[in-house]
Amino acid sequence: MKITTTKKSIASLGAAVLVASLSVVVAPTASAAAPVCTTTKGVETCNGTLSNGAAYRFMMPATFSGTMFFWEHGFRSTYPVPALGVTVPKGLEELTPYSNSTKQDVTVEMLRTGHAIAAYDGVVAGQRGWNNVARVEMLKEVFDAAATQYGSKIKKKVLYGSSQAGSIITPFTEKYPKYADAVGLLAGLTPSPADSIQSLCDAMYIFSVFFDPTIKGCSAFGVKGPTGHGLSAIELGKMAVLLQGWATDLGNFPLKYPASLAGGPILQRSALLLTGLLIGIPTKSAHMDGISTSAVIAEGSINSTVAVLENLQDALGTGVLAGQSISEITGAGFYDNTNTDWAALLDEVDSARFNLGLSGDDAITAMLGTLALAPRTVGNADAIAKFKALDKSTFTSKVPTITLSNEADRLVFPGNSARYIDRKRAVYEADLAKWEANPVGPAPTFNTVALYAMTPEVYTVYTAAGLPNLKAPAAVSGVGHQDFTKKQMMAWVRLLAISAQTGKVPSERSLQLIIKRVPNLNDDLEYRPAELKYDFSK
Repeated sequence: MKITTTKKSIASLGAAVLVASLSVVVAPTASAAAPVCTTTKGVETCNGTLSNGAAYRFMMPATFSGTMFFWEHGFRSTYPVPALGVTVPKGLEELTPYSNSTKQDVTVEMLRTGHAIAAYDGVVAGQRGWNNVARVEMLKEVFDAAATQYGSKIKKKVLYGSSQAGSIITPFTEKYPKYADAVGLLAGLTPSPADSIQSLCDAMYIFSVFFDPTIKGCSAFGVKGPTGHGLSAIELGKMAVLLQGWATDLGNFPLKYPASLAGGPILQRSALLLTGLLIGIPTKSAHMDGISTSAVIAEGSINSTVAVLENLQDALGTGVLAGQSISEITGAGFYDNTNTDWAALLDEVDSARFNLGLSGDDAITAMLGTLALAPRTVGNADAIAKFKALDKSTFTSKVPTITLSNEADRLVFPGNSARYIDRKRAVYEADLAKWEANPVGPAPTFNTVALYAMTPEVYTVYTAAGLPNLKAPAAVSGVGHQDFTKKQMMAWVRLLAISAQTGKVPSERSLQLIIKRVPNLNDDLEYRPAELKYDFSK
């Protein structure tokens, strides 16, 4: 799948369907080919292949302004799972920023503006998944091919991408600092991916404690190839059964596990909400605003519980497919929670705000106590080290960088953007301190800005019975993964083009002039989303 969404909710599927639907594709024969170009309606389109046989495409408008944009796409699964609508790309799927909800990109708009575009298919010998090391070099080859094709016609180059691309673009700009004049990260993952994947593995572990003790979660990952993906699909199927039930009854029944809590006053939905809060998943979703109430949804924290349910349907699919892919690099045992302090992962503010949804203080204490006493998952030291070292980055790039994230991204949590800003600021402050001690040359400048698309305040729709209508149109902004309006994406593109021309991110005044014209784009440049729960750099 794209790490944008599965095309079908895993809540509607069971383990048998998921496993039976898993199929295998054969890797194509690798070969390189110079681009073949044709011109239609004032746009030259060049299709070629990289040295490993992966396809790439350039599109050059007759009105070219001199700036070329290079797109890096997000996660794709090596193996299809038709039951989820997960397919393996047959070539290029994305040329420019793409919105999963509207199924539209901004190719026409960018070409009309005079920008040239480049994109490629990130496949390596038939393998996709977490192939970031290879894709750094493939990306360089795309840049080099464009330089060969167009030479000095290209004045400025913008490197931008979505989701997993954050863990490719960041090390790329450090290894090849002169290739891009500006960088854009759309719903981008901040390396190391371990900081994010650990939380999704936590979710599976918590599910095993409170909902189904047969769930192995990330401990089941590590076998390579179709067999490994079949095993991971079994885990996904177990969670799908649970989600299917909650989609009907909203978890309004007592816990069945563990024995110490079974049949007691704590509802399944309370443990589900706790799971979401412990991993940091947004408490707003495509249909749940975290505020609206009804006869059935009596309080905002219950609304947020349904939001967690809706968000987990895709987040767990991501965790399984990405986790399995990563395990083929690290080996089995990359997940370890022997030292996890579950109570510390629950923010005090969240504990108070969502108290009713969590069934009160006594229930919170009981659930956290149960997690503290539950048998831990012991990982493999070598696999853990490889996991934490994935896509190693120093955040020393001085290229102007603009991130754009959704307030309630359910897959790449918006805390990734805050983490990226923090990493870059730490480097900047260290450079500034050195310059102040020995002020030779220009003073360093902070050349990064984070933008956020926000949700409307209220948007949940209820049925006549008071149930949330999860089939109603989703919120117009701020939800989903790689889901942005055309105006939001084009504002981001415009800011990147300006940054490439000037060598620095636009001033606050210039940013505000553009941001304020775009609905639901946050003009509070100091806005900060919830933090990621883990930071393995410390």
